[in-house]
Amino acid sequence: MNQPTNRRHFLGATGTLAAAGLSWAFARPESTAAPLPSRSIPKMKITRAEPLMTGSDVFVRIETDAGIVGYGDATNNFLPYTVEGALKDMIPYLIGEDPERIAYLWESCFRRRFQRGGPSTGCALAGIDQALWDIKGKAYGVPVYQLLGGLARTKVRVYGHVSGNTAAEAARQAVQRKERGLTAIRFRAFHSYDAQNFHEHKLAVRQQVEYLEAIRKAVGDEVDLILECHGRYDPEWAIELARLAAPYRPLYIEDPVRHENPEALKRVREHTDVPLAIGERYHNKWDCREAVIQQWVDYLRPDVCHCGGITEMMRIAALADVFYITLIPHNNAGPLGSAATLHVALAIPNLTMIEAPWANGDAQGDVVNPFPRVEKGYALPLEGPGLGVTVDEERAKAKPFRPPTLQPRLNATDGSVRDF
Repeated sequence: MNQPTNRRHFLGATGTLAAAGLSWAFARPESTAAPLPSRSIPKMKITRAEPLMTGSDVFVRIETDAGIVGYGDATNNFLPYTVEGALKDMIPYLIGEDPERIAYLWESCFRRRFQRGGPSTGCALAGIDQALWDIKGKAYGVPVYQLLGGLARTKVRVYGHVSGNTAAEAARQAVQRKERGLTAIRFRAFHSYDAQNFHEHKLAVRQQVEYLEAIRKAVGDEVDLILECHGRYDPEWAIELARLAAPYRPLYIEDPVRHENPEALKRVREHTDVPLAIGERYHNKWDCREAVIQQWVDYLRPDVCHCGGITEMMRIAALADVFYITLIPHNNAGPLGSAATLHVALAIPNLTMIEAPWANGDAQGDVVNPFPRVEKGYALPLEGPGLGVTVDEERAKAKPFRPPTLQPRLNATDGSVRDF
């Protein structure tokens, strides 16, 4: 007759065997696993960095001792010389450093400077950051979006623009955009008076509603329409615009009020259910904080060339995602900045679409190529390593920088200053 198994004896024996096996495993002189391949990515140092002022663009060029060169877009059409100066202030923090330490170098350029924040810092950091991601992607032979976590989506919806000094002209252009396959269109209606250096809230509201009605009738309900306000309105007029626009179902009203006091959005939010968006004049995650955590907006619109670059836009997206706010990134850049915008848009989960001025027609770059390809209203991934674009340095250096033109000096009827 078999003796019953003693549980303590069994566990003890099992433990002894396990210990013996463990001891054997640690004592093995060699592993049977295949050896890991040696690192083929060269250990790099930044040897040179410089602003590249060409045409109306401010680019950043970063060179490494491995022969890999990265490019970023730091363009600010309103403050190019201050961005150039900020870049010259930051570049000493880069020389001799490892370009793969992107987060470290971002913090170094931002936090080692006593004065920080604002558009010049945001744009200069954006150009540096994009160039570092471009270097890293080229070093590993993969598109930047792969380094950001891979494709969260396989294509990105885009929106185009219409202009025109009459509602009829704007509607005609909107039909053309729809025929190109675009499913979302942005417009501004009050710029017909810019040549006269004049802005009056009541007239501008009336114009925007006139344009909105004409465009909606021309393209039907299947195209989303975006009202761009450029931050011109005082809160009471933004509220009035939202009230009159609501029957025409805009996707959102963009920048309804000035951005200096984010609590002005609260007043607008309390008086309308029309979706609101803001963010192109925010230059880091801290600028976005109040609008996001107070949930005054439905969409956030940072610009990868203005908000500190790819690294900071990923952080902004994560902040917004906590509150179920999606991004519609602002983008008026050429192929370089548009490429950086697209890489982030492909990688983040909370994205609705991106601004794509190149999709208005058959755009082609000059110094940088290509623009992302658009099919049926969606931009497709750029497949090359890094940002996936090429920069013609000889052409860039041969193209003189054009000083920015003064913006319209807008006044109200009584001669007081109005916002551009």
